[in-house]
Amino acid sequence: MKTAVRIWVTLFFTFLPSHVLANTLVSHCRDYPPEIYFNGKKCIGILPELVEDILAELGHDNEWVYAPWIRSTKEAKRGNVDLLIRHSMTEERISFLKPIKYAVEKRILFFYKSKSFTSDITSYDDLKNVSVGAIRGIFYSPSFSKINTDSLTLVGRTEQLVGMLEMERIDVVVSSTSHNGELFESKFEKATFEDTFLNYLYISIPRKSKAIVLYDDIARVLLKYRKTGKINQYYQKYGVSIPYQDFSEIEHIQR
Repeated sequence: MKTAVRIWVTLFFTFLPSHVLANTLVSHCRDYPPEIYFNGKKCIGILPELVEDILAELGHDNEWVYAPWIRSTKEAKRGNVDLLIRHSMTEERISFLKPIKYAVEKRILFFYKSKSFTSDITSYDDLKNVSVGAIRGIFYSPSFSKINTDSLTLVGRTEQLVGMLEMERIDVVVSSTSHNGELFESKFEKATFEDTFLNYLYISIPRKSKAIVLYDDIARVLLKYRKTGKINQYYQKYGVSIPYQDFSEIEHIQR
C-alpha cells in the first residue's frame, strides 16, 4: 500500500504543470538607486521589493546576482538568467526578452559640453560633426538611436565619460537622470538642446529562460498591483514620484 502511495505521489508531481511547482528564479541586479541597487550583498530598492512580493505571492523564491547591463543581455540571450528588471524595450531586445510593462516615465536627455567646445547644441543636426560620448549598450532615446555610430565614443561606465570630457577627448556627452546625469551637472555646461520622450519601462523574462512558463502568472499579478494602485506604495516608501500607468498593454518598442 505504501509503495502504491509513493508511486501515486511521484506521478502526481511529475505531471503537474511546471508553473505550479515552486521555483527559485535568478534575477540580475545593478546599481541604479533608488529603484534598484546593492547594499552589501543584498539587492534592494523599489523594484527588487516589488518583484520579491510578486514572486512570493506566486510561491516562488528569488536569488539576486549583481550584473552590469551588458552582461545581463548576454546571459539573457543564453537563457542563463530568469528576470531582468527596469529596462526599455528595443527591436533588438524584443528578440530575446518577453516584456511585462510596469510604468511609463518622461525621460529627458541632456547634452554636456567639454570646456574647449564653445559652440552650442540646438538639435540633433548639430551633433553630426562633433564627437559624442555615451555608455555602451544603453538605450537613450529613439532619436539618439539613429545617430551615426561613427561619431560616437562608447565606454562602459559614466565615470569614464566624466574623465574623457574633463580631458577634452570628446566634445559632448549624452546623459539623463536615468544615466547618472548628476555627475555632469556641477562640472560641465549643459547645451541648449534637450530630447524629451515617453519611456516605457519593463520587467522581462528571457525567452530561453526556464522561467518563461511563469510569464502569464507574473504578468497577471503585476497588472493587478498596477490597477489597484498597490505598486505606488513601493515608490512612496523611497520618496520617489509615482510613475504614470498606461493600461493599453501594447508592447512599446522604442525605435
